[in-house]
Amino acid sequence: MVKRCLTLSLLILNCTLQADSNVRREPSLFLEYEREVTRTIDTAQDDPNPFKKIIAPITPKPATVRQVVVTEPVKSLPTANKPKIGNDALPFLVINKPVTPSNPTPIVCTTPSETAVITKNEENTKKSLFENIHTVKERIMARAKQFLGTPYGFGNKEAAQTDCSGFTQQVFSQFGISLPHSAAGQAQYGKEVDSNDLQVGDLMFYHTYKDEPSHVAIYAGDGKIIHASYKNKRVQYDAIDKGYYKQRFMYAKRLALNNYDSSNE
Repeated sequence: MVKRCLTLSLLILNCTLQADSNVRREPSLFLEYEREVTRTIDTAQDDPNPFKKIIAPITPKPATVRQVVVTEPVKSLPTANKPKIGNDALPFLVINKPVTPSNPTPIVCTTPSETAVITKNEENTKKSLFENIHTVKERIMARAKQFLGTPYGFGNKEAAQTDCSGFTQQVFSQFGISLPHSAAGQAQYGKEVDSNDLQVGDLMFYHTYKDEPSHVAIYAGDGKIIHASYKNKRVQYDAIDKGYYKQRFMYAKRLALNNYDSSNE
């Protein structure tokens, strides 16, 4: 009996100890939780700013510059005699065709090659003009030489005989120049030139029996003249430095031969 009571007492004591241990174990879990919460609260109180926000750095964007284009206001075309858009007869926009001038002026661009050709042509024209002048002078002398030895005949301009002004008149008539039949009259033509600048074909005037020009000759070059000599009664050469003619020389005249045309021959 005593053993049974002792055994029963041990069992009760054992159960009591187990129950006590379970009760104590459960409060320990809560105790740990409370300790953790308390530690968290203490940490939060120690921090001066417990609510910290992590803000990403803001990088400023470059300012956008917009280009402002100023355009002229569009001028509206007159809408006279033009139906409005949306008309059943004309549901689309009508744009008038630009008016072109009746006689447009063509724009011609001269290429370098054309410029070179024009310049070359101008040079050739000038060159041909001077060559033509020289050719005329040579032809004048050729024509004058045909009269060499022709007998002198005062006041006669026929080919069989001639005087001084008749000789020059016949020579230059073949080249489109009409001279009067007198030395004084021929002296009114042409441009006066210096005696140091004589050219073939220049007319040289002398005073023989009166103060005004009474004798005329043609300069033949190389210090010579060709003329109808009254003293020798024929057409011949003489030196311009010959005493008689040098003392009586008045001036020289040059006739314009630029417009000479070989078709006149």
